[in-house]
Amino acid sequence: MKRTARPRWKSLGVDRLLRHALRHWHADEGWRAIEALQRRGSPAVLARVVALCASPNVRRRAVGVSIAAQLSRHTQAGLALYAEEETQRLLLRGLADPHHDVVRAAVGGLGLRPHGESVQALLRLASHPDARMRWQVAVALGSYEEPETIAGLIRLSADPSDEVRDWATFALGSLRMEDSPEIRAALRRNLDDADLDVRGEALVGLARRRDDGIVEALIKRLTPDCHVYELDAAEALADPRLVTALEALAQGDTSPEEDPWHERLRAALDACRGPR
Repeated sequence: MKRTARPRWKSLGVDRLLRHALRHWHADEGWRAIEALQRRGSPAVLARVVALCASPNVRRRAVGVSIAAQLSRHTQAGLALYAEEETQRLLLRGLADPHHDVVRAAVGGLGLRPHGESVQALLRLASHPDARMRWQVAVALGSYEEPETIAGLIRLSADPSDEVRDWATFALGSLRMEDSPEIRAALRRNLDDADLDVRGEALVGLARRRDDGIVEALIKRLTPDCHVYELDAAEALADPRLVTALEALAQGDTSPEEDPWHERLRAALDACRGPR
């Protein structure tokens, strides 16, 4: 029987991994090689990454920035960021690259290695014509504390792309805990979104802000076919007015006790019943 050899990523040297990453850029094999390199943080690997990022070749720059985005090393406590300041500089430079593949890789890295100098560039990219870029910006902005990034997330929460709206609404509602009339207005608008996940994230975001105006809407949504979003929102609100609807769900619940939906239902009920 003929056997097809597959690369053993952990056992491959840096040179072979780089060849795979460059040859199979935009394919799964290339990304597996990049992920392996991201866990090889060392002075030697960092030097290779710096050289790649300075290359006149777009693909080499994109691979270099992609590795820099999550360059880490193994420690006794697990994976830890490696050369954070050096890689941040590479990512900031990548934001100004003329090719969108390099820019998108830099945006992804700056969500994991946030740097205040990137904020204005990220906000400009929130209007990029490529939905993949706008999604990456939405993901990145959720990691920033600068107040002006909220406006970017509010804009992205109304994006034409379901995926972009979903992540921006999640970032506004759950990753960021600022509260303002503008944030609540954006979340309320998305309560009736065509996309289920966007609606759910908006509901949870308002519940985490203890928005009393969603209680009646939430009661109507606590039906046997509701999703975990509604249960998480009920737990966050912890409002006694939700107990009757939650108890009706519990009476008809036949899922195993270890089922995540069952666990979320019990947690919501306990929160709404309050201290006993």
